[in-house]
Amino acid sequence: MLLRKYKTEDAKEIIKWIRNEKELFLWSANIYNKYPLEAENINSFYEGCSKKSNFYPMTIVEEDRIIGHLILRNTDKKNEIIRLGFIIVDPNLRGKGYGKKLISLAIQYAKNNLKAKEINLGVFENNISAYKCYKSVGFVETNKNEKIKINNEEWNCIELVYSE
Repeated sequence: MLLRKYKTEDAKEIIKWIRNEKELFLWSANIYNKYPLEAENINSFYEGCSKKSNFYPMTIVEEDRIIGHLILRNTDKKNEIIRLGFIIVDPNLRGKGYGKKLISLAIQYAKNNLKAKEINLGVFENNISAYKCYKSVGFVETNKNEKIKINNEEWNCIELVYSE
């Protein structure tokens, strides 16, 4: 498996993995609030983010098959903190270790290429499989949980930080 830079054509595959509105919100919180998502929605959002900050969309591939995707971005002025987001794996491959591999490769990339001193992410408490995946690769809970309003409901977002 290889973690490589995101290509705009990757969006066509990624949008196929978001099969309903709930999955859209689990993946993107309130960033994209229109289902079904279109490839251009992802590409235009990423283009805007790339202009504003240190923003690194990545795709994991195996033998030219796209199997997962995420973004890394700096969240501090010293560029020492990396936040992972938009983490998704092809639903046909979930539960087979691909998510763990994707996160592990992203951690290596953040440390080796971006010189991250901290790596963090947020996960909704109703996304149990993702939560377990992140915990299994070394993420631990922090005290910074927050509620996010999704379709007139409040979802609890659990903040996690990578701990070796």
